[in-house]
Amino acid sequence: MRLVDTTDARAHAGMRTLCSSGEEHESRLAEKFRIHLVGMYYADVGPEWGSDGKQQADYLHHIEVVLSGRRTVVHNRKAYELKPGQVWYLPGNTPVERQCGEWCEVLFFKLSCEWLPGVDPLLDWPDREPRLIQEGELSDWRKWLEPDQTISVADLLWLRGQLLLWTTRAVPEIGEVIARHLETHTQFTEVFRFIESNLGADLRIASLAEVYRTTQDAFSIAFKRSIGLSPKEYLMRRLNQEALQQVINTNLHIKEIAEKLRFSDEYYFSRFFQKLNGTPPSRYRRDFRSSTKS
Repeated sequence: MRLVDTTDARAHAGMRTLCSSGEEHESRLAEKFRIHLVGMYYADVGPEWGSDGKQQADYLHHIEVVLSGRRTVVHNRKAYELKPGQVWYLPGNTPVERQCGEWCEVLFFKLSCEWLPGVDPLLDWPDREPRLIQEGELSDWRKWLEPDQTISVADLLWLRGQLLLWTTRAVPEIGEVIARHLETHTQFTEVFRFIESNLGADLRIASLAEVYRTTQDAFSIAFKRSIGLSPKEYLMRRLNQEALQQVINTNLHIKEIAEKLRFSDEYYFSRFFQKLNGTPPSRYRRDFRSSTKS
């Protein structure tokens, strides 16, 4: 099929360009930014939602639609009360204390963001904090909870657009965040692509240094200086992100997940998972699913 524009040039009289793809710096930044929806969940929770005074964090971002009840999260000694009719952005990699004294209904989304392959610019954003996105009537969201509700492709596309809108409302300075992120990360673009193509417990720093075309010591120093994490720390974080998604969103046996992520055995995988998440994968899955309703 030939693609030909037969529009008469006179139809464009008086037209002026406000934004065009590939011309503006902002357009290039926005074009590659992606929201990855990990899952949409409903929870009916009470005091057990609290963290018993502990600071805890998730590697994934949360957007929470508060349907009923009141909860509180505390970050850097500042308390944020999550009230009915509100939508909140709770960024990943951000330890908070959770408090809950009553029964609450919440519809929430787990998501990650990406500009470079597998690299979330909001995880290391220095100003990350809980942020209120929206206040108002949220009863329309209850339709997603109806037993006969089926989610179509059109629904998911709409939902991705809504999550993107909410993210930009929560982080209006997102353009600056991405730009600063790229200043330090773009030199490792090929490394990040290699990690995404070969992610597994057997991936070695030496292989990354080879992709970067330098010695392992020189690569480790450069990576740590630019990214703020050592290559090992980054690999562990990225591997754990993938492990969490497999545990939460699949019905694979723990042994199968261990094999998929190329751990030597399921016991090594369980030790790895517990070290980073505070509980074994089987219990994490059980506790998560017992506190949510589809």
